[in-house]
Amino acid sequence: MLRAVMDTNVLVAATRSNLGASFGILEALRRGEWRCILSNHLLLEYEEQLLEIKDVLGVSVADIDGTLTVICAHAEEQQLRPNWHPVLPTDPDDEPLVQLAFESGAGMIVTHNVRHLQAAEKLGIKILLPRDFLARLRA
Repeated sequence: MLRAVMDTNVLVAATRSNLGASFGILEALRRGEWRCILSNHLLLEYEEQLLEIKDVLGVSVADIDGTLTVICAHAEEQQLRPNWHPVLPTDPDDEPLVQLAFESGAGMIVTHNVRHLQAAEKLGIKILLPRDFLARLRA
């Protein structure tokens, strides 16, 4: 079974529209077709971002809680270790994604922000757009 770290921007995109690959990824997760690698840090980021734009998205707090519950039900929790040496030169906010993918052994990050995460490839981590990850799921 595929295991990957899902960037917050993929979750937000899936919540905004049910037409794109991001939504397909979330639906595949609901069906148990892959495992989302999750840390407390990433789960809190998911929640914060969704709550911040809930009115724009037209969703309720209960809807957000339901989505997060589904994600947690199909996730593997990974605690981040201290003393991580950053690898991203431009965006330190994305560093926990790289750390999570590396330390969990998942070796994949699904994101719309490929450019900012490319430095993680030197650690053997694949950086995939949602459409590319969805294609892997369907293969």
